[in-house]
Parts: sequence; structure tokens; C-alpha cells
Amino acid sequence: MSDASLSVTQARVERFAERYLEAVGCSVRERGDELVVTVPETARTDLFEAGTTTIVCAADPERIGADLALHPESETFRSLLREAADRAPIGRVELAAADAEVRLPGWLVESEATVTDTEFSPYYDRTAVVGLFRIGVETVSEYQTDVLRAGAVDADSLRELPALADRLLARATPDSAPLEAAATTLDEDAVREAVDALGERIVERVRPTIAEIREGATRAAGAELDEYRQLQDQRIDELEAEISSVSDAIERLSTAAEAVDSQAERLETLRERKELKAKRAELRDELTELTDARAAGFPEKRREVGDRHGLEVAVEPLTVTELRYVQGELEVSIADAADRTTLRVGYGAGVGVTEPLACERCGSTLSAANPLRLDGETVCCTSCR
Repeated sequence: MSDASLSVTQARVERFAERYLEAVGCSVRERGDELVVTVPETARTDLFEAGTTTIVCAADPERIGADLALHPESETFRSLLREAADRAPIGRVELAAADAEVRLPGWLVESEATVTDTEFSPYYDRTAVVGLFRIGVETVSEYQTDVLRAGAVDADSLRELPALADRLLARATPDSAPLEAAATTLDEDAVREAVDALGERIVERVRPTIAEIREGATRAAGAELDEYRQLQDQRIDELEAEISSVSDAIERLSTAAEAVDSQAERLETLRERKELKAKRAELRDELTELTDARAAGFPEKRREVGDRHGLEVAVEPLTVTELRYVQGELEVSIADAADRTTLRVGYGAGVGVTEPLACERCGSTLSAANPLRLDGETVCCTSCR
């Protein structure tokens, strides 16, 4: 899966905002590090009221003040992106063979042999589905991370086509010429099947990120529980000391009640002792509750902390693009110091080589780690040298 957020720079965010706002009928004027947006009544956006809005292109809170902020992590940018995606969530573009440079496989790039010529023969059209997804990983209590990932699969085989996603992302930047799009020809079931397959693979690819955030949440939960245990241990010590002090006071009042001669003084002393006994009973109940909870590992607090630091992973498809590409055969002429040959492999424009190639000697699959070598006109691998 392609990390669609890696290329989201401040300059591109600003360019995207300008182009999108102008596309929906607003006028945008640059003023230093600000965008002054004039929103007419006829503007096709729900993000701003009619009138003039100032957007500060910065992340420094002191610079932003009460204005809207625009930077890659800002809510303004997310809102613009969401609205743009909602306006055109699905479409179709075509990638002609001439639009895509030849993508050599790793087993040729890493080979000692040199590619002297390539020729692509188109055979038939194929359809891919390219999806742009937002992956939100957050806890109940606080936002954690929000990233964009793009992926592509063949609409029929659901085979992953990462190069196509990269190609479309490269063509879809705010700095590129607009793509010519049309309505999709895919039916709803085909789109849903492709999106589901992409979503599953994207989640699998971001598992390291999820695991990293989960580890951080676990550490935070552990630290919170440790702090809570320390506070409860301190409270238990305080209760034990207070119970001991009250017990001593009760003992003193019992002795005093026996020593006084006045009936009124004796009754007052007994009343005070009764109040202290009630207080001691309350303290003992609290102590018992705390010691029982401590012995059980503070289950209620553990559940509360666990709920607060528990992760929620949301995978949301933002846009789906039907991408038509050409499948055919690539003829590659290669040579080294002593030998030369020509080989043919299945190839998709913008996709790359679509079938594995095996060593003609040992049958091992060629790869970047086990690249091609020539022995006469025989295609061999490095491993069986």
C-alpha cells in the first residue's frame, strides 16, 4: 500500500486548498502567509459562511490566534479533503501505455546484465480499482493518529497492483495537470468487493503502526494504574493510622466515662465515644473495601483505564477510482560483457511485470535478491552460479 500522506507537504496543502476553493466558486487571494477567501452566496461549499474568511498557513498556535489554520495536520485541511472526496467519491480514468514509463522488475534492476532495449506490445484492456483510505487509530480519550493510504487491485482477480496506486498518486497531485475523469462503469458489487479487499490489506500493512500505538497506550495505562496503586496504598496507610488514632481516643473516653462523677459529663463522654465508634466503623469499611480491591488488582479501575486507553481503528474509504490500463507483453533485450538475449514477459502499463520468471537451470524464481544472469543465451539466477 502506498503511503498517500508522505507527500502531503505544506506547499501542496496550500495549493490543494486554493484549487479546490476556486473550483467550488470561491476566490482566493494570498496575503503573506494567509489565504483570504471570499465566499459568495453561490459557492458550492458548506465549510464557510458567505463573506470573507482568513486562513493562516501555519501550525504555530500563537501565529494562528482565532483564525483558521491550514497545514497537513489541521482540521481545515481534513475538512477540505473530506468535502472534496464527498463531491467526487468515485470516477474513472484511463492510463494509456504511452503515459507510463517501463517499470523494470527487481531481478533486472539488480542484474549485472544491461537492458539494451524494451518494446511493449499491448494486447487488451484491464480494469483496476484504486482506493484512497483514511485510517484513524485513536483511543476513547484522545486522538492518536490519522493517515492516508492508497492501494490498487485488479477488478477481476483482486491481485494487488501497488505500482498503479503510485502512478495515480503521482498524477493526482495539486501540481499536476488535471486528470480527465468520467463516470465509472463498474457495478456496485465489483466496487464493494475490491474496496473490501483493499481495506483488509491496508489494515494488515498498518499493523506495525497500530502495534506501536497500542504499546504506547499500554504504557500509559500501566503508568496510570501504578500511580493509582500508589495513591491507594497511601490512603490505606492513612486509614490504618486514623483507625488506630480513633481507637486510642475511644479507649481514653471509656476510661474517662468510668472516672467522672457527674451524670451529665458521663453521658456527654459516652456520646462522644459513640460518635467515634461510628466513625471508626466507616473507616474500617473503607479500609476493607480498599484492601479487597488491592488484593483483586483494582478490577474496576483497571476496566476504566482499559476502556480509556483502548484502541479504535477506523478504516474509511474516501475515494474509489476505476483505472483502465493495458495488459500485454514486454520484450526485453539484455546483454552482459559476453552474452546477449531477448526475453518476453507478461506486462501491464503502469503495473510492471505481471508474471514470475524462473531460472532455466534450477527453477528458482528470479527476484531482486536473486537477480538474472546470462550464461550464453540461457537465463539463469545468481544463486546457481
